[in-house]
This record gives sequence, C-alpha cells and structure tokens, in this order.
Amino acid sequence: MPTALALTLPHVDARPANPPETRPSRVTAWLEETVRRDPVESARIVGDALAATNRVAMGDSRRLELAEIYWTTATQLWPQLERLFVRAQHPLHGHALEAAKAGLTLAHELSTAYKHLLAREAEKRISLGGARLMVALVHRCLQCTGRILINSYLSYAPVPPRTWHDAHLVYAFAHQRKLHLTPVAADQPEATAERTYVQALLLALSNPYGFHPGQLTHVLRYLQEFGHWAKLTDTAPVHRMAKAVAIVPVGHDFPPFSANKGGTIEGSRLYLLTFDLAFQLQEQLRALEAGGPLPEGVRDGGRAGYVALLKRLLRQWAIPPARQFNRLPSKARVVICAGLHGVWQYSRGAHGAVDSAPAKLPAMSACQVMNHTPAGYALRQADGHPAALRIGDLIALRIEGRAAVHVAIVRWFRNTLTTTGLEFGCELVSDRPEAAAASKEDGEGPPVPVVVVPADAPRRGEADPDAGPQLIVPQGTFQLEQAVRLKQQGRETFAVLTKLVDQGPGYAIYDCVPVG
Repeated sequence: MPTALALTLPHVDARPANPPETRPSRVTAWLEETVRRDPVESARIVGDALAATNRVAMGDSRRLELAEIYWTTATQLWPQLERLFVRAQHPLHGHALEAAKAGLTLAHELSTAYKHLLAREAEKRISLGGARLMVALVHRCLQCTGRILINSYLSYAPVPPRTWHDAHLVYAFAHQRKLHLTPVAADQPEATAERTYVQALLLALSNPYGFHPGQLTHVLRYLQEFGHWAKLTDTAPVHRMAKAVAIVPVGHDFPPFSANKGGTIEGSRLYLLTFDLAFQLQEQLRALEAGGPLPEGVRDGGRAGYVALLKRLLRQWAIPPARQFNRLPSKARVVICAGLHGVWQYSRGAHGAVDSAPAKLPAMSACQVMNHTPAGYALRQADGHPAALRIGDLIALRIEGRAAVHVAIVRWFRNTLTTTGLEFGCELVSDRPEAAAASKEDGEGPPVPVVVVPADAPRRGEADPDAGPQLIVPQGTFQLEQAVRLKQQGRETFAVLTKLVDQGPGYAIYDCVPVG
C-alpha cells in the first residue's frame, strides 16, 4: 500500500461560495494582462488568486496545468520584485516592504500547489504519469522550497513555518522511492531531487542572514556549479562531531546544523558531508589569491569581496565557528546611530581639527537588548522612528545609564516584514573609540573625520595584549601602506596603515603603526 505523504496543506473546499477562475485558457489570458501592472500589485493579485485556487477541489491534471501556468508567471515577477527591496535599508517600508511580502507569499502558495499534487500522487496505487511525473513533482516542490528560502534570505525574513519540515519529508519520500537521483529531464542530468535539496541545505548553512546585498546571487551561482561536491548520506560518520559534517533533522521544522555545534534530536536524520566541497573551495581560494581569473559575473574590482565571501563559505561549510561566549539575556535599553560621521561625533575627543564639523549631534534611536556576549549584542528596535540600517553598517551604541559609547558593526538581520521590529546583531569593534582628524602625510587636502581604536582598548570581544591601534576612515580616502597625519586632542602624530581589517558602507578599518 502506498504510504501517505503528510505534508502541510490547507483545507480544500469542494463547494466554495466564491470559486476562483480555474479554466487554464482564461487564467493564462488573465495573468498576461495582470503582469502588465506594477509588479508589486501584480504579485499581490496573483498570489491571492493562487491561494484561492489552492483551497478548492479540482482534478489533478487541471491543478498541475494551473500550477505550471502560475510558475511561469512567478518566474517573471520575482526578479522585478527583488530589484525593489534587495538593496534597501532595513526595516523595510513602503513599496520595498510590499515587494518582499508579495514575493514570499507567491513562493509559498506555489509550494502549496505542488505539494497538493505530490501528496495526491503518493496516495495512488498506480500512477498514470509513472515515475516521470513523480520525479517532476518532487523537483518542483524542492524548487519552490529553494525560492521560499531565497525570498526569505533576501528580505532577512523568517522562513515560513513548516517549510523545512515539508522539504525534509519530500526528499525522504523521493529517497524511499529511489527517485532522488533520477534527472527531471534527459537533457538535464544534473537536475535531480538530491542536487536541489543539497543546494538548499548548503544555502541554509552559509549564515545567509548576514549576507551583504548581492552576495546571495554569487552563492547561488556557486552552488549551481559546485554544490554536487557535498554528499548526503543516512550513515553516521565515524566522528560525528567532526568538522565538515552537518546534521539534517528529518521530521523537524528547522534547517541543518553543524555537527560540531552539538545538540541532540529525536527521530531520523541525514548527514551532509562537505569535505570534498571544502577542498574545492581551498583550491579556488589559492588560485584567486594568486591572481587567477574571477568567475563570470564578478567584476575585477570586487576581487577582495569575492575572496572574503569564499573564505566565509569555507568557514560555514567546513569549519563553522564555535561560539566562544554564552549569550546572556538582558532587558537593557540602548540608543544607536549609524554611519561613520555619527560614530565620530559621539566618540571621545575634540572635533575642531575638521573643517565645518557639525555642531549638533545626530539623533539616536532606541533599541532593546535581547542578549549579549563580550563580543557583541543582539538588539531589537524599539523606536517609533527606527534607524535605517544595512548589513555592515558602523554604529555608535550607548547603553542607557552609561556615558561611554561603543563602536560596533551590524552583522545580521531578522526582519519581521513590518515597518518596525527589526532584530539585528552587531559585533563590538571598540568600547573606547576616540575621534580624530586625518590627512595625507604631506598635509595635502582637508582633514577628514576618523576614529582611532586605541591599542589597549578591548575590541572584537577580547583584549589582545599584542594588538596595535586601528583607524576607522571614510571609504576610499586612504590606501594600504600609506602614511597619514593624525590630529587628536590638540596633538599631532603620524601612522602607517598596514592591513585592511574590515570595510562596509562608507568606511574602512585598518591596522596601523604609529611612526615619528
């Protein structure tokens, strides 16, 4: 007897009070007309129509035909929607917010349409479409899961409930039926259920809520080409806590997690082995750092950023960083402002060395601490007019009741897809920043605002007795190995920039060595 596939599906009404249009020819004509409107309005209307279709009874052949028609329309709309929000500041609002919500809803409803079909097909004793139809439905279900993940990660929004639960079940079903390695088409030998599923697992393991705008596209392209080097197995490795091993929690509604982070789960599990993928990454990094060609779609000016992205993927997939500190819950309130100029104005030190320095401090917005470690803070915005933020932003942060200002970098977002309520994590750079002015060694050009991180100041979560000072400067003003003239609290010194440590929107952080 065929076993039921217990996917998450809405109730189907055999006699709805307001039945949607389900005649394929009429739906096709209507969709062609609808997509000529504003993309956000189009996606919202199409998503609502598909949601209604998913909740009425109909024959499987008609549901499949309609699902394919809606899929074609959705693939036209998603890129248009992404352009409206992918580089926006957060929390999203207005048209950008509506675009993100509409794109995610459309992906979720398409997933529901194909899960209806797969669940029905799994119940049949004899399938008229045979294995070919089953493979196609499994592939579409996993493709829809991938699109839900992409839309969630692009908008830094939570993955909808039961998405991972159903994705794990769909793959397990395909594996049980021995369809997981069957190509969806003869001319696409690489398009198998296992390949699509593994790419989704690797994407989730890459810490996608910390991607800068544009990086997700590079990661997806990389997974398309190299994701097959990761291997999925139901046999536990000899060393379960080894690096380059991730546990896939079949039967649970959460993504894979690195085995070396510990934790126990009940029920069946799969193991994702990334040893070979890590080796490929290491070889590619060696070639790129030696001046080798960049992949198509990456400009030469972005070499450093692309190399940094691959190093990050290597860490996440092969050597995931273990947490150095326990997170401590807190209800403290803090205020923040974003941008180098704000950090500079709130930092210790005189500002008179910079021409036309702003006389008024920038406004700060309130946040609530959710938890913290010596390395940073997890915050939730609690202001009626929250600060607009981007991944990588430099922020000044002051804990309520304390005079000292900390400098931190925004590392990840969790967006509720409302105009407020953004949660974000920030990594501590320094708890004793000092404002200064810097110019070229020869004094050419006006002084620019910079922030000095003293050599003895705790930063990045720990105090390193051998750490030298750092300089936070406006992006593009100085170069590596360049000497700069510093004016700070009435004294003048010189320093040489020795190493680029980090960079983000409008700033760069260098290690420096005082000279003279």
